[in-house]
Amino acid sequence: MELAEQALQDRDLVKAASEFTLAAELSDDPVLAERASQFTMGVGFDALAERAAGRWAVLAPDSQMAHAILGRLRLRRHAVDAAAASFELALGSAEPRRDEIYLALASDLATEDDARLVTRLFARLAAKDPMAPGLQLALGTAALRAQNFELALAAAERAAEDAPGWAEPQLLAARTLIAAGRTDEGLERASVLVAEEESPLSELAYARMLADAGRSDEARTALDGLVSRYGERAEIDRTLAFIDLAAGELDAADQRFEALEAAGQERFEAFYYRALIAVQKGDAETARRYYQRISSGSYLVPAQLAIAETFRREDDFDSAIASLSAFAEDHPAQAYEVFRFKAELLQLAGRQAEALAVYDTALDYKPASIDMLLSRSALLEQLDRVDAALADLERAAQIAPDDAMVLNAYGYILANRKHEGRKAWVYLRRAIELLPDNPPILDSVGWALFRMGRHEEARSYLEEAYALLQDPELASHLAEIYWTLGERERARELMTATLEKWPDSKPALQTAAWLLH
Repeated sequence: MELAEQALQDRDLVKAASEFTLAAELSDDPVLAERASQFTMGVGFDALAERAAGRWAVLAPDSQMAHAILGRLRLRRHAVDAAAASFELALGSAEPRRDEIYLALASDLATEDDARLVTRLFARLAAKDPMAPGLQLALGTAALRAQNFELALAAAERAAEDAPGWAEPQLLAARTLIAAGRTDEGLERASVLVAEEESPLSELAYARMLADAGRSDEARTALDGLVSRYGERAEIDRTLAFIDLAAGELDAADQRFEALEAAGQERFEAFYYRALIAVQKGDAETARRYYQRISSGSYLVPAQLAIAETFRREDDFDSAIASLSAFAEDHPAQAYEVFRFKAELLQLAGRQAEALAVYDTALDYKPASIDMLLSRSALLEQLDRVDAALADLERAAQIAPDDAMVLNAYGYILANRKHEGRKAWVYLRRAIELLPDNPPILDSVGWALFRMGRHEEARSYLEEAYALLQDPELASHLAEIYWTLGERERARELMTATLEKWPDSKPALQTAAWLLH
């Protein structure tokens, strides 16, 4: 324990987290295990935190917090069944569970990056408690965030049936319909609810839906009605500010956010959006000043990423990277959240070795991060370290065997760099089953078939991919198929058009080098 405390004083988070975890595993003190769990999770070391939380759950089996933390960490490494078992213990007795318990869990998990995993978790829980409208609402909300509109709507409908007097399931159904492109149907459903309920919260939600659907004038009319009945309210002003911003009325939006800031309403949010307005006006220096005034809360990390982005737009990569490095040093608990963008900036600056080191550090924090594994594998492939890239993708496929983009990346490199078309086909076939209309996956399937000598089949997939997504790499693959099939002039025409549109595309230039000469 002394080693952990000393490492913490030295700001060596890696050593501190390791020592805290080891101390927890060697001790029978649940308080020590709790501290180790909270610390390691707080600074982002998920694998160590899961070990500490596992020990805490053993030492304090009645601690709902221990099981909740363990469940979240298991979820992050895609162990959904194990996570569901932990959350069952965290939620307490199954009979009866109030809606508020499920909704509190939904609110807590809304910050998790992978909404698909959260959706799968709530689906597991709902299978055991199908008559709980709060759980169905939680499931539907997660499904909407994951863009699984069919499931979101079904869950909202079930919640509405079980709790007919509750407005939230109806509002979720309306939001889902709008998100799914059924805008008129969604707005009609919300308007009926507003007419029946006459609730200011429902009316405000309806106004926001109108604004999101691009019906700004109708949204303003609805908000004016709210003001006439209930007086000036901060939430109404805030919604009007977002409507002004979406409509491109930057000065009006800035004045509204300034008023909200002066009134003490969500000051950091006001700073963030006033900075965003300054960026849109081309005033990066003012934007950075507003971003720098955000010192905590949910806008802290987005503000730091935005500061770096303002420097990137000025091609000042050194300042962008330095700003993120300084933030990570001053805010070690949030350091992980800026690693990915820092690595991308380093790559753009041509500092590939440093970028790789950042990905290595990030994966020390979260070894099961699919995003980091995919990003590191892409960089390793660029560096011609193909076997290392494949090792990352194999690891990602083990963690998330039903992630179509992981399967696609793995299969594509196997086909393109290792010429292992048959092995690639195993992964790509599963990827296209999961996402049958995804252009990059269609392209990968076509390319694998091409590598296997099945040229006519390859052509159909590549043509479909290119019809869905105009992209220079997809065009290069399709041109090579045309060339192989003897359609030389068609291949040349496609590559000529591609180079006119994307003159700096590396895949297009490589294909054109042999095809056009």
